[in-house]
Amino acid sequence: MEHTSRHATLAVAAVVALAFTLTSPVQPRQRTMVARPEAHVVTLARSPSSHWAIPIERGGRVVRWENDRLLAAEAAAEKAAAKPPAAIPSYLPGTIQDIITKAFAPLGATAVAWGLRVSRCESGLNPRAYNPAGPYYGLFQFAMPTFRATPYGGQDIFDPAANAGAAAWKYSRGGAGAWGCR
Repeated sequence: MEHTSRHATLAVAAVVALAFTLTSPVQPRQRTMVARPEAHVVTLARSPSSHWAIPIERGGRVVRWENDRLLAAEAAAEKAAAKPPAAIPSYLPGTIQDIITKAFAPLGATAVAWGLRVSRCESGLNPRAYNPAGPYYGLFQFAMPTFRATPYGGQDIFDPAANAGAAAWKYSRGGAGAWGCR
């Protein structure tokens, strides 16, 4: 009995909802447009499918130039507030930092910062660094097979330019995770 009364209640509710929907007048949804506080808005045409608004002056003339001026001012403010791109540091020519910077510079400031940070951590910026645990060699502490697999593999692993070039090459191919230092 209880099961039947639930069905009957549900059926009555569905019929009432359907009747209410069919008898209520259909009102089109109106789109709203937000005007800038400085602009006055007048509606030019209203139809169920569109809602147009153009800012006008008090005298009734269209003032597109006012909107253009406001948009230009906003763009200028955003540009002025934009953070300048990170600068690539410069070092004395021939220094280890300069060699690393030159190797990583084509990859951007983030890559340069990564190269300087990792080489400082791995070898203390010592191109002759050696760790017998690997063994690992040079600025970026490459294992010999890894270094040989780079385009710089035919050069001296203790050459700072070759070691930094190999690290930049590996970094550019998604190999940054190969180093213990981050």
